[in-house]
Amino acid sequence: MYKRGNVYWCKITIPGHKKPICKSLGKDKKLAKAIEAKIRAEIQEGKFFEKREGEYLTVAGLLEMYRHRYAKANKRPESLKTDGYLAKKLNGFLGEDLLPEVTPGRLEDYIAKRRDDGVSDVTIHHELNLLRHAFNLACKKWDLLDKNPFEKVTIPPGSKKRVRYLKPEEEKRLFAELDKRGDWLKSVVIIARETGLRLSNICNLTWDQVDLFKRAIEIEHTKNGNPVWIPLSDAVYQELKTLNKVRNLKIDRVFWIDGRGLHRGWVGLAFRRLCKRAKVENFRFHDLRHDFCSRLVQAGQPLQVVAELAGHTNITTTQRYAHLNPEMKRKAIEALNGNNASASG
Repeated sequence: MYKRGNVYWCKITIPGHKKPICKSLGKDKKLAKAIEAKIRAEIQEGKFFEKREGEYLTVAGLLEMYRHRYAKANKRPESLKTDGYLAKKLNGFLGEDLLPEVTPGRLEDYIAKRRDDGVSDVTIHHELNLLRHAFNLACKKWDLLDKNPFEKVTIPPGSKKRVRYLKPEEEKRLFAELDKRGDWLKSVVIIARETGLRLSNICNLTWDQVDLFKRAIEIEHTKNGNPVWIPLSDAVYQELKTLNKVRNLKIDRVFWIDGRGLHRGWVGLAFRRLCKRAKVENFRFHDLRHDFCSRLVQAGQPLQVVAELAGHTNITTTQRYAHLNPEMKRKAIEALNGNNASASG
């Protein structure tokens, strides 16, 4: 047994193979020794090589395998970072479990534990969806297991049709607190609220994506892989124009602190504290994107235009905002009334 990083491993020589295989034994030394002892005993009894590799693999080991065998080749760097954060949460409760020990009941315990932690069902969905995908690959592609425990578990739903936007009095309080700060956060909030860009796109925004002459932002790849082109409102244009005057020509990022690009974690924390001081409850940074779409619909813009500006690939995503413009329905009925009058005449 040996340690690499913070994980214990062992090497097993397989008859007829030139190279030994490496087995993850987890991070807990006592548990790692127990697993190693069990493997040694089964090798001596001739039972070990009858079993599948996955039977001695921990959840932490599976997630590490998933990262190297699948995620690095198929996911963007931003998604890899998110996977790392989700894996950390999963490993905190399930990491030392061997894969056969991850039963439907164990997964239900995880859901209950995370809810007790005050975590939303959407977050739990993202965490377990990562593990479910890893188990699917372990069963169907990597031939590590016969059974997938997720087949008998319903994980919490991954999306809520949330429509949360700033009310006029909330907007006043929020921007009053932003004025008191007088730093980068105000520019970030204005750009988010006036463009509908996701936080990751704002943190990674570079000057070559900004065209002040054409007054537009163009991003080739967004979360869904599609490009998005957004004209600049007057407020965003002025913010970017001001930032451009004081930009560091050696740094291509629009937003940076101490020579480093803005991290979404910093923004999220700063924004939560801002909302607390402004007494704006139940409002997340991502809700600025909802605010952008909501105000466009309330201004009478067609849903298709809103969908294109927001980068929605499916119009049903945009339709959640349709109820915010009842005037369009009234006009439709008025047009029908007019047709009826013509017919009766």
